[in-house]
Amino acid sequence: MIEILRKIFEANPGKSTIVLNSTCSDCGYDVIIHITSTSGGFGLQGGALFEQPPDGYFAKCSNCYKVNPKIKDFNVPKFARAY
Repeated sequence: MIEILRKIFEANPGKSTIVLNSTCSDCGYDVIIHITSTSGGFGLQGGALFEQPPDGYFAKCSNCYKVNPKIKDFNVPKFARAY
């Protein structure tokens, strides 16, 4: 997952925070995740991200992550927009 986050930041040079709009893999509601590059790695606020090999990833809202911190279905689409 760290490598995917690095690629996202490399594709958006000069940004210290990237906002990802997605759909929760569990409940299907919209989820907005703010990702911040830090000296120790990355900070996420608003949800969780999970890697799906080879280059995919899933989003999960904070509420669903609290209930079950694992992915239920690996066939959900990866999130669509980063800005």
